Amino acid sequence: MNKIQLLFGLTIFLFLSSCGSDALFRQDQDTPKGWGLKDTLRFRLEKSISTPSDIYIHLRNNQDYPFSNIFLVVSMYAQDSLIEQDTLEFAMAKPNGEWLGTGYSSVKESKLWWKSNWQTTEASPYHFDIAQANRANGLEKGAEQLAGIISVGLSIETSTK
Repeated sequence: MNKIQLLFGLTIFLFLSSCGSDALFRQDQDTPKGWGLKDTLRFRLEKSISTPSDIYIHLRNNQDYPFSNIFLVVSMYAQDSLIEQDTLEFAMAKPNGEWLGTGYSSVKESKLWWKSNWQTTEASPYHFDIAQANRANGLEKGAEQLAGIISVGLSIETSTK
């Protein structure tokens, strides 16, 4: 390896290691064949979080995603007891069709806010279930597979407020 390659590699390493976040928890699950209507994704938190934190849902989509928004059903459990359940709607594209989110290729990642200043109040473990609830016009039950969502994640980050 020559000196230029070594210097380039070291620069990239330092850049990537400095791009950390305040994530106390982050898990992602891939959905390479689409997100099934009956596929509930589960994220398990084993530890307590005593500092005020924000909870985010991370969606990575590609050009195959057929809608400009997404509907999610998000549930929070402590020791298998349901604490809270929300049905959420998030915009995925601007009115002109341009995808929201970050990324330079055809894949965009959207970081979607769910809760602010959250702390664990029950004994661990916690788990969070996320299911998609999109429906196409004229289809009561929706499509079996939601195309274009390639991964779903959940993060808990130290609150900045």
